[in-house]
Amino acid sequence: MIKLFLLHKNVYSYQSVLRMVHSIDARGIVIYNKKGQAVIKEADLFLSISHSGQWAVIGIGEEKIGVDIQHYKVKSRDFIEYVTGETGISVPMFSKIWSIKESFVKWLGTGWVGIEPNEIYIDFNLQKVYSKTETAYFITSEIFESYVVCICSELSSILKERIRFE
Repeated sequence: MIKLFLLHKNVYSYQSVLRMVHSIDARGIVIYNKKGQAVIKEADLFLSISHSGQWAVIGIGEEKIGVDIQHYKVKSRDFIEYVTGETGISVPMFSKIWSIKESFVKWLGTGWVGIEPNEIYIDFNLQKVYSKTETAYFITSEIFESYVVCICSELSSILKERIRFE
């Protein structure tokens, strides 16, 4: 079970995250670890948070997940090549690739510590994302015609899911 919440940045706050966690398990306590990652204590739930542009996405699941939202935004050619190894990629495609990689490092729980974007590989046919040591599955969806949302999980059952917001 994965529940996704979409919030406008004007209403996104610690209290809003806590309300969403409590709607699933009233015992949950949200804390931030040394890496700045939000973690749920006292409940058997995992939490992932992302924000971009005007929106924030909060994912809560019974298994470890990573969520990301990216606004379609032009990036420098050097950054695009650093992340993808290619040039000439469209803004929506780059945003999708970046969102998949961001959700993967959130799923890992490490952020970008010890891993570079060009060390994460994506198989779009199998909907797998992987590094030298880890493999996960992903689903993506475009929202509002200018954002992409991605969920990453170690469970292949995520491939049967659709991105829907509570």
